[in-house]
Amino acid sequence: MKSSFNKIYIYISIFIAIGVSNITYGQWDINISTLQEYNDNPFHSPLATESFINTFNVSVEKAFSKVNIGYYGNYTNFTESSTRNYYWHQVGLWSSTNNFLYGLNIEQRLNGIDYSFYDYINYNSYLKYKFNINNIYIFGNTSLNVTDYKELNDLDNLLGSFNITANKSFETKTTLISGLDFKYKNYFNTNLSSLTNIDNNITNSNSAYTTQLNFFVKIAQSITSTTGIAAQYTNRNIIGGTAKTIRQLNFAYGDESKYFDDPISYEGYTASLQITQILPMEIILRGSFFYNSKEYPSQGIYTEADKFNTDISRFDVQKIINLGAQKKFYFGKAENTSLTLVLNYQHILNSSNSFWYDYNSNKINLGLNYNF
Repeated sequence: MKSSFNKIYIYISIFIAIGVSNITYGQWDINISTLQEYNDNPFHSPLATESFINTFNVSVEKAFSKVNIGYYGNYTNFTESSTRNYYWHQVGLWSSTNNFLYGLNIEQRLNGIDYSFYDYINYNSYLKYKFNINNIYIFGNTSLNVTDYKELNDLDNLLGSFNITANKSFETKTTLISGLDFKYKNYFNTNLSSLTNIDNNITNSNSAYTTQLNFFVKIAQSITSTTGIAAQYTNRNIIGGTAKTIRQLNFAYGDESKYFDDPISYEGYTASLQITQILPMEIILRGSFFYNSKEYPSQGIYTEADKFNTDISRFDVQKIINLGAQKKFYFGKAENTSLTLVLNYQHILNSSNSFWYDYNSNKINLGLNYNF
């Protein structure tokens, strides 16, 4: 595993060297950042294991006359759980006109041997567009994703999404934003007849897809020239499909929530509040609170660590507090050369009727972002 990560560092060094060698001619846009974090429960488990986490990021972009290309890499190191270390990278190609932006991305995650089941390749195409109707700004986004897991082939899927957002500003320094988001997800290799379905009505179904419709509304208000507040409400509804039944994974996989707590697998709502304050010397302070109510209609619960009950649906209430401070320093006359210092704290309290999802976590991190 160490040899694989050494190769990754070599690849990163090559990309940095290429970028630095050309930066004199203004051909490349390079961003390098690092994040040092302490987390008392990084894997969101009721059996918490603390760890220091070191993250290194690099991005290299180049603009041609008609197209742009970019490479983005991230290496994450868990000091106390080194077998979970992984590298993520992405290559992007995109172009734009006055009102349209379209592109292609390919991304890959690479873990060590013990957690290679998290490895995947994702192919993403997208089209973004904007227009104006009577000073109401409309933004649309259509995307198509194909994800191929190295080992968890039942999760290989196609994800299509379409969302549209309307943005209207008023003389009172109030901005109203609302939107709709439709998602369709189809699993390629799932044999539903081999699964234990919670919903008896779909026992004989051969479909392996799910659809979700989300709605959100956000109100942002500028209180003073340096103070702003925003509130948002989001509602999620599963409107069709049966593929959500495959979310009944063994709990050993469930700790990596960004992959196996798929937002398409649950219904519910999110309410949030954010306050932003700009201090002297352009120091930016932010605080936010999120309340998430999530119901998993086709997922049972763990009444104990090794006992699973399919008669009761999983239900979570999640509360998140974020606090952050940011300061950007500019170098010379070029504003594209800067160093950003970031300090963040996050607390998560996830109350669940399922044993393996009832947890809380705290993390604090310090980040440096150098853009040139």
